[in-house]
Amino acid sequence: MKPKPIAALDPLPLFPWALDYLWTWFHEFSGGLKANGMAPVMASWGDVQHWCQAMRLDLEPWEKRLLVRLANLRASIQSESDAEKAKEKKK
Repeated sequence: MKPKPIAALDPLPLFPWALDYLWTWFHEFSGGLKANGMAPVMASWGDVQHWCQAMRLDLEPWEKRLLVRLANLRASIQSESDAEKAKEKKK
């Protein structure tokens, strides 16, 4: 199934500014994840724990879960994008 064109999508929701700090942390956290060059980078609980220790942050459990979920969602989207690009190259 092909995705809808951008113009046909519903308007995007407003950015939740109260969570802006988590978005900033996500970018910092995901920038430090180890890549093996074979697949998009996934995050583990150990990754978030090490990052929290390095940054001297004491995050709430829900904040840690969110960082891992966002990183793994990003990896999933990247994987789909890579698959689409590979499919286009074969045509």
